Amino acid sequence: MLTAELNEKLTRVGPGTPMGNLMRRYWVPALLSWEVPESDSPPVEVRLLGENLVAFRDTEGRVGLVSAYCAHRRVSLFWGRNEESGIRCVYHGWKFDVTGACIDMPSEPETSNFKDKVKIPAYPTHEAGGVVWAYMGPPEKQPPPPDFQWTKAPPERRAMSKVVQENNWLQALEGGIDTVHVNFLHAGRPPGKRYNESDARGRANNFSTSARVEVVPTNYGYTYAGIRDMGDGATNHVRVYHWVMPWNQIRQTGSGPYFSGHMWVPVDDYNTMVYNWDFLPEGRSDDKRPPVPADSAPWFRDARLEVGTGNSFVDDIDPTTFRCIRNAGNRYEIDRQVQRTETYTGIRGINTQDRAVQESMGGIADRSLERLGTTDRAIITARRLLTEAMDIIEAGGKAPGAEVNAQTLIPGEWLIPKGDRWYEFVQRQLTLVENQSEEEVIRAL
Repeated sequence: MLTAELNEKLTRVGPGTPMGNLMRRYWVPALLSWEVPESDSPPVEVRLLGENLVAFRDTEGRVGLVSAYCAHRRVSLFWGRNEESGIRCVYHGWKFDVTGACIDMPSEPETSNFKDKVKIPAYPTHEAGGVVWAYMGPPEKQPPPPDFQWTKAPPERRAMSKVVQENNWLQALEGGIDTVHVNFLHAGRPPGKRYNESDARGRANNFSTSARVEVVPTNYGYTYAGIRDMGDGATNHVRVYHWVMPWNQIRQTGSGPYFSGHMWVPVDDYNTMVYNWDFLPEGRSDDKRPPVPADSAPWFRDARLEVGTGNSFVDDIDPTTFRCIRNAGNRYEIDRQVQRTETYTGIRGINTQDRAVQESMGGIADRSLERLGTTDRAIITARRLLTEAMDIIEAGGKAPGAEVNAQTLIPGEWLIPKGDRWYEFVQRQLTLVENQSEEEVIRAL
């Protein structure tokens, strides 16, 4: 459990808070590129780390992320006209460029130089992987742009969606890095076989309801493993993940060829934008799903999972608001008959199941009342590393993991002989990283 004081420190993200100061030292996912699809397209409201902002793509194709409020009378720039390399307030015509500088002030005399003295807050942006990222920290501390394998993948080899979750970012993160809950929350109906026996992970989950969780801290966060006895007396199933501070997870998608993960980005203290990504690395092929045409609708191109199954990213998302269709207001459409006969929860959709339990904890979970066990090691370590990172920033240091080369972070699942140490085994599998290309390494895995 945490003290109330430390819980506050880890969960509050507004300007000037310790966690807010830490998060502003990373490139923050702000919105999806297709939300500002073309030059001079309508502006978009963005709330990020407790700040109200407006995003727009200017005439030159640059994405601006500026304060939502005009410097004149505090009118929202969401109503503004995006035209001729700036966004113009409809109240008195003041116009701002992507740097926040006022570049036109038609309500003042032509002889006035007042516009040269006016500026609104603005943040630099970077586009990669179909995401517009923003840097919200001190300019002199700006790290290199985000560098993940999926951010460099072409659109036809990646999927991306996002959804609002109505609770604090930390309980969303902690739910995502908890490898043990899958034995229950996402399982079939007990008693009997909860998971499909046709693959190794299913057999491992059926035999071992309690995984052994081991965490190895790194310069970017940690790598961790859920270790499950296969029940054959000879092997363990090991699923290896990476947590890249502060909000990134990298994992393999089942036994298939895809890598996937989440980014749990604070909207404010009580809401989180969960980005879900899925990508097919070069050197791997997908025999199950045909490639998605490059000219398909952006929403489905960037969220190209099996729509209609109840388990895809998009089944429970309203694409106009990014809010859940199955939500607390309709009890996530829980079906008690299904819960008795088919699934552990009676709630349709893996991500919906996650949101249901995490939102049930309240806007900010009271961690002073919790009782953690040995399988919560990844959660405990994340809290410790985040606390240490806040102290590092307060002391004037660099944000841990902000400059990591994530191109070599490869997740995976393996069957490992009992007695072998998983981290050493994985290191042996990845020794090719030093001498071979990324494509060769991935193909070898």
